[in-house]
Amino acid sequence: MVKIRVFIPHLELKEIFEDVVKKLPQYETIQIEQQYVFGTPDDLAKYGDADVLVARGMTYEVLKKLFPDKHVIEVHVSSFDIFDALVECRKQNAGKIALCLHNRKFKSMKELEELCGASITIYDAPNEASTEAAVHQAMEDGADIFVGAGTMCGICDRLGLKRVHIHTNEEAVEVAMKEALNAARTIRQERAKSDIIEAMLNHSEEGVLAISDRGRILAINNQAYRIFQISTVDSLVGTPAAELEQADDWENLLHENQARERILKIKGKDYYVQYKHLSEEAAETGALVFIRNTDRIMEEERKIRKGLAEKGLTAKYSFSDILGKSKAIRENIHMAQRYSRVNSNVLIVGETGTGKELFAHSIHQASSRSDQPFVALNCAALPENLLESELFGYEAGAFSGAAKGGKIGLFELAHRGTIFLDEIGEIPITLQAKLLRVLQEKEIRRIGSTSVHPIDVRVVSATNINIEEKIRGGQFRSDLYYRLNLLDISIPPLRERREDVQELVDFYLTRFACEMGKRIPTVTPEAAQLLMQYDWPGNVRELRNVCERLIVLNDSDFVSAELLRQLKIFRESKAREPVILPEEQMEDTVYSRLKPKKKKKELAEELGVSRTTLWRMAKRQSELEQKQREQEISKRRSE
Repeated sequence: MVKIRVFIPHLELKEIFEDVVKKLPQYETIQIEQQYVFGTPDDLAKYGDADVLVARGMTYEVLKKLFPDKHVIEVHVSSFDIFDALVECRKQNAGKIALCLHNRKFKSMKELEELCGASITIYDAPNEASTEAAVHQAMEDGADIFVGAGTMCGICDRLGLKRVHIHTNEEAVEVAMKEALNAARTIRQERAKSDIIEAMLNHSEEGVLAISDRGRILAINNQAYRIFQISTVDSLVGTPAAELEQADDWENLLHENQARERILKIKGKDYYVQYKHLSEEAAETGALVFIRNTDRIMEEERKIRKGLAEKGLTAKYSFSDILGKSKAIRENIHMAQRYSRVNSNVLIVGETGTGKELFAHSIHQASSRSDQPFVALNCAALPENLLESELFGYEAGAFSGAAKGGKIGLFELAHRGTIFLDEIGEIPITLQAKLLRVLQEKEIRRIGSTSVHPIDVRVVSATNINIEEKIRGGQFRSDLYYRLNLLDISIPPLRERREDVQELVDFYLTRFACEMGKRIPTVTPEAAQLLMQYDWPGNVRELRNVCERLIVLNDSDFVSAELLRQLKIFRESKAREPVILPEEQMEDTVYSRLKPKKKKKELAEELGVSRTTLWRMAKRQSELEQKQREQEISKRRSE
């Protein structure tokens, strides 16, 4: 919405303005307000919230000085208006007329005096003080009648002097309002263009800076905030661009007076930076700086050149993606970096949402196997028979409905690379022996095959449960545990490293604002305190979800404590009671485990079997589980 504010000095002019506004075109995006102001009061500065200001006389002159960057439009006093006032003086038999105006001259003054039958003296009156002085000077000069605008008339009334008011005609008001309306439409169009450009920039994967000829930031997109690791509470517009990064290469790039491109290190990462003048003919008008992550450029080139970036076979994250400055997380990163230099198996332990997978990806990326496959599997997502075929593959004809040419397993896909086994504590005990053998012998045998295939795979596993307790309960093999747990990392929950909350909030608010093309909101101190005090039972994953929710639901530029409460960001977690399925639903148990991950059709396609075969396999699994339960019940009764 664009606002026009019209300053009205008296009721007569108010009526004229209202009549003119009724005749003008109406726009939903333009609002016209009237403000009664006589003269130039001290509080004129408080009316600057409008985009276009319309006034006359001294009010116009003061507004122009108060708001040099705004559209201030003058309602002009025409020569005909002045002539009408002078004619009125003749009716009152004036002998000497004092004409109080600002910056007005008349070439035909002699003719005017003859017409009025009186001498006319012009006194300059740009403001109230000078008008007061002009009136007193005219009194000393012997003036018997005064002609001027509202401010002069007020002074004359106070001093008991004869005066004639110069009225503003409707035509002058109409001209001024049409000019104001055109200015408002232009402002609206420019804002719409600016919003489109801002949305485009904030959806860009490049960091973009607009810099003035003096080296100050004119505009900056969300990606640049992320690159320079600027907090959501800081505003950069108007600050020197050189202060973004304390590095000689960065300052040299900004100060050299030519278009250029370089590889620069910013916040420990390499970026491809392009510096382009806004005008090739006039470099002093400023420049645009485009910043792209070199890793992203090389990754894109690799995808285009080879077309081999298969889903699930590459690590997506590195240690630089792990946020946090707390001692605990820094020690974990340092330890994981040391683990990356060797090929030993690693077990990552931590609560849900702490970032175990992030560490697994990073260890692979920093290792000598980084250019080899990275294969990930959630061990809790599949029942035993399907999990076995996924891990080790199967030969053609190994079972009814098997794919014609068989299927390669994940261990073979990860050859010379890394396999990440998430939720390793959920792997069935009957499959643990086979997994142990693979780790010991470094070879696999597909289902239905009589031959073995040597493999060179590093195993990184993760769990959010206490495996040692499962070992004591006979649910996990101790020899497999010690084979997996050659090197271990224990990731602390977010409640034990609260000092990392602000950095994570800054990162995710900025990230989601970038993705959605919205402004980055500022977090108030009270809201930041609430976020720091919350226990985050879902850890970083919960914090990430909260930040995304704030960007989606919040339309203001601030995240306040009241907003967090209104959106019910913090909820008490309640333990869920275990659900015991009726016996007739036992066949679908295996699918209930799969439901969050894959549909039956997708799973059948991935395994290379028909849906009927998948159903038979699941049924066979449920029958086996039922038989095991009956044996356990029978054993307890005999005891």
